[in-house]
Amino acid sequence: MLSRSCEYGLRALLHVSLNSSEEKKIGIKEVAENLELPSAYLSKILQNLVRHNILQSTKGPNGGFYLNEKSMNTPVIRVVEVIDGLDFFHKCGMGLKKCSGNKPCPIHHQFMPYRTKLKQLLEEKTIGDLSIVIEKGKAFINN
Repeated sequence: MLSRSCEYGLRALLHVSLNSSEEKKIGIKEVAENLELPSAYLSKILQNLVRHNILQSTKGPNGGFYLNEKSMNTPVIRVVEVIDGLDFFHKCGMGLKKCSGNKPCPIHHQFMPYRTKLKQLLEEKTIGDLSIVIEKGKAFINN
């Protein structure tokens, strides 16, 4: 459902949220190594999130990535929107161009509630909410 880029971006954001602060930033190499993700690819994803003010970064010897309080309160749907866009939540589950309630595909009525529920979940949960679950040991983001 989510692209690989979006999955990587979400995992990286959560890793940064758990392992950095404004005083102690984390570098791209450390994030990539800890999550076992390709550094160059991940770097492009994270820079996109910086451009959209979802992630903060500083350059220089003590530079790196971190999340401020506003970013921690960012709904997960915003990350999905920046990386993947929101078309998924309006498209047909089988990829038909003109699927609707009046002219449904074979899975339209079964697929719609799942798509709607996923969107609602991503709108309600913030980066901070997901970080708390990981901090409590109830979830993980490493392979």
